[in-house]
Amino acid sequence: MKKLIKLTALFITTALLFVSCNKKAAEQVSVAKSVVALSPAATEILFAIGAEDQIAAVSEYSDYPEAAKEKPVVGGFDGNTLSMEKILSFKPDLVYLTEGMHNFLIQGLEDNNIPYYISNATSVQAVYEEISDIGKLTGHENQAAIVIAEMKRLATGMQAADSEKTSVYYEVWNEPYMSIGNTSFINDIITNAGGKNIFDDLSDGYPVVSEETIIARQPEVILIPASSGISTDSVKARAGWENIPAVKNNKVYVIDDNLYSRPGPRVANGISELSVLLSK
Repeated sequence: MKKLIKLTALFITTALLFVSCNKKAAEQVSVAKSVVALSPAATEILFAIGAEDQIAAVSEYSDYPEAAKEKPVVGGFDGNTLSMEKILSFKPDLVYLTEGMHNFLIQGLEDNNIPYYISNATSVQAVYEEISDIGKLTGHENQAAIVIAEMKRLATGMQAADSEKTSVYYEVWNEPYMSIGNTSFINDIITNAGGKNIFDDLSDGYPVVSEETIIARQPEVILIPASSGISTDSVKARAGWENIPAVKNNKVYVIDDNLYSRPGPRVANGISELSVLLSK
């Protein structure tokens, strides 16, 4: 599992649970009653498994489901406005972090004996595992299993043979052009939907790429995040893009990027949606 759980005496038996899945240890584990969730995806997971009443605070941009907007906000997701003092003011017995983004908080949490969980979901399978973990830590293991089962049902993609997969360009940004590599979570969503990321030969999660390379790789589908504010018409009007298959065949789509970029329950919706787009 690609995540880290730091445990104080309160959660000490949980360590055994994740190492050996010992049934007795699972029965003895203490349940987190006050969770500070530092990402929108973490908030979505907690709501999905029925742990919303255990959320003490959330990060900015935690806007799904609608009820998440009513939770106290501890600070910005990117960490620029997060402080240990603010986090501690909510008296958490679990802080839900994201790898890389929130590592600077680890020492302070350890100094204050606050348990934490670090999300590092780099694949769809890792999201399933994370939801299961959070279900165990919050006492909602059964609900988490139901959520995972429904996600798997919804996310059953076309899984075409490699030779038949539709090539996809996912545009993260265009000044400069930035896409996704094979270690990106979004790359795994595209694969699960039956597509092939045109930059899956790059190991960087979010590499800067040249416009010339995008054109040369001739993507059959282009995905533009709605949050970028870019329209399909503006993409089609780009100089030199008129001969890209996706442009010629009107397969440039503006998508709800929250379904693709947040490693939570709605990634299944993203996979299902993309499967439909790829089949057109």
